[in-house]
Amino acid sequence: MKKLLALLSLLASTTTFAQIASGSLFRTTRSENPGVLQERPAATFGTIFKLDKVEKSQETTGAISSSKSEIDIKTLSFFYGGKGGKGFTTEISGELASGEKVDNVTTSGVVEKQTSESDLTFLNASIGFMNLLGVGVISVSNENTQTSTQGGSSASELELMIYTVGIKYKLGLDFGLFYQHAPLDTAGGEIDMSRVGLGIGIKTKSFHVEAAYVKNLEDEREELGGGSGAGQNVAIHSPAKLMGTFEFKLGSLTLGITSNYYMEGFFDFNNLMYYAMVLSANKENRLENSFNFSLGGEKGHSFSGGVTIASVESTESPPTLLSGQKYKTTTDIFSASVSYSYAF
Repeated sequence: MKKLLALLSLLASTTTFAQIASGSLFRTTRSENPGVLQERPAATFGTIFKLDKVEKSQETTGAISSSKSEIDIKTLSFFYGGKGGKGFTTEISGELASGEKVDNVTTSGVVEKQTSESDLTFLNASIGFMNLLGVGVISVSNENTQTSTQGGSSASELELMIYTVGIKYKLGLDFGLFYQHAPLDTAGGEIDMSRVGLGIGIKTKSFHVEAAYVKNLEDEREELGGGSGAGQNVAIHSPAKLMGTFEFKLGSLTLGITSNYYMEGFFDFNNLMYYAMVLSANKENRLENSFNFSLGGEKGHSFSGGVTIASVESTESPPTLLSGQKYKTTTDIFSASVSYSYAF
């Protein structure tokens, strides 16, 4: 089990995904379920710049005497959410991200340096109708190149279209349900990354609490190596996440926390580059917390910033190997962000 050794997180109304049963009190939080779009009290524009710096080291044995990785990711994102009402409401967001990962693995005294570079474009557009139904489409484009001092280089592209439909209804409590259709075409065939989510919550003008569960509809296979060939020694994973949100207002101050418990390699579609570079080799469960704050009225300008410092322990194979023996891995994470939003 992954251990969070140290965590400091101050994220101010960032454009993270949340909101499955009820709308967030933070005006720039994106809606995972487009059925809750129309609960936003004012039209809002926001932009965020985020920097991630990650270092990974492994306690290796035998022929592999050292394994270390350094990862740098820069992300610029924007968000627009229309004011809610009884008709229809739009929400548009996007991200431009670039990342570099440098792996250094020493085997039998020989150092292999592997460099991976990645560029990602993420676009999301959603429409909500009558505070009941919403539809959305997400486009993800990812280009990767990889070179190694042992010779050889490779390049790959990923194009993913995700289609979402969601509903929200009130029976004393708020209930939300959404389905995402996400087929991924690969050289080895189509991979179904579709998922379904269900949430229950309560929201007033000064209080919001919500719990939700999201699960991939198809299991994932992980090659563990060994056996007589490919497919002879595999692990089956059922990616899913549990989410909890608690938000409240004290005058002009809004505070909140959103906790996501990711299980068996689950990831959010807007976090694809971070997952691929930092977490894809780790299928262990993990807990991530976002602490949000906002000071001011429902309309006008807002500036904010944040920092995350974390140290995480897991077991992973060396980055230059697709499978094989796993070693104790320590991941040190530093993230910083600055943001601006304007509500009107």
